[in-house]
Amino acid sequence: MLQTKSFLGKSTLTTALILMLFLNNCTTKKEYPKLEYRDFTGQLAAFAEKNEFNTANYHQLNKQHGRVFQIWLNEILDFGSYPNANDSIKTELLREFIFRNKPAFKAVQQHYAKYPNFQQEISNAFGKLNEILGNVKKPVIFNYFSQFSNYNTFIDTTAGHTVLAFSSEMFMDDTFTLYKLLEVPDFFNRYNHTKQLSAMLLWTYLKGRFEVDNPEQKMIDEAVFNGKIWYTIEQVLGEDEIYAALGYTEKEWKMLIADEGQIWRNYLNNDLLFSSDFNEYKRFFIYGKYTYGGGVPEEYPPLLGNFTGYRIVSAYMKKTGADLKTMWNFKDGSKLLKQSAYNPLK
Repeated sequence: MLQTKSFLGKSTLTTALILMLFLNNCTTKKEYPKLEYRDFTGQLAAFAEKNEFNTANYHQLNKQHGRVFQIWLNEILDFGSYPNANDSIKTELLREFIFRNKPAFKAVQQHYAKYPNFQQEISNAFGKLNEILGNVKKPVIFNYFSQFSNYNTFIDTTAGHTVLAFSSEMFMDDTFTLYKLLEVPDFFNRYNHTKQLSAMLLWTYLKGRFEVDNPEQKMIDEAVFNGKIWYTIEQVLGEDEIYAALGYTEKEWKMLIADEGQIWRNYLNNDLLFSSDFNEYKRFFIYGKYTYGGGVPEEYPPLLGNFTGYRIVSAYMKKTGADLKTMWNFKDGSKLLKQSAYNPLK
């Protein structure tokens, strides 16, 4: 009887533990209120489908989207190179652009239909950021179509709102066949996944919000600033596969961590860390397929400086227990490094 009672007790306990684990795994992540989302690409697709676009439509888009519409026309479509063009001429140019890209619009719509929750995921990311950092005034998320010419997200302000915009067709995963046909640079495959949209928009937002107050006077300042961005993204999205959100494979991420001391030694041996000459160290902070230059193995991924800054900031946060606001208010990269006690050569 004792054995039977003990067995039943253990079985009950085991069942309870399994049930708890099951319920925890089934618990959905916290959802935040949806941000305003403007599907500008979808509007263009609708005009293309109707085979209709006139001056009234042009004025409608201009009135609805204002400054963002003008940025899109003048800086992305390069209508600014036609300073004497009136609205009728611009309407005709835009009509031709819309009708020419009708097949691409369909491809975009078909692709994003496979990701029905991506808008909510973006909203969750900024809701969480506001929760842990504060003062994140709800941005308006805006997509646009650049005819495969604009690889970056951008940030702007309009009517008192922060606008975060991305080119829809440039986040359609590395399997999208048109990327190869159009000879989109290979390195962009690091940053073109739909699941990376939240990370890329957070990256752009944080850079836009804090860059003006964080002048990069030396390499260590540049590294720490970018490290703060990456660390914050990690706090929002979680540590699980953060490397993928930042554009790395698991193999590359493990290699960087394993070779952390060698990377640090390269900075020190070349007197880069406290250099104020951006040309001397810029290769560690530019996008590309790899980090090029002497002293760095050919297969090393890009943005080594960002990675180093992220490791410094992570060490600082672990050692001091500071919150994100304190971290962002600490603007001296050299002092933050000292307080972090970061030394991968130990």
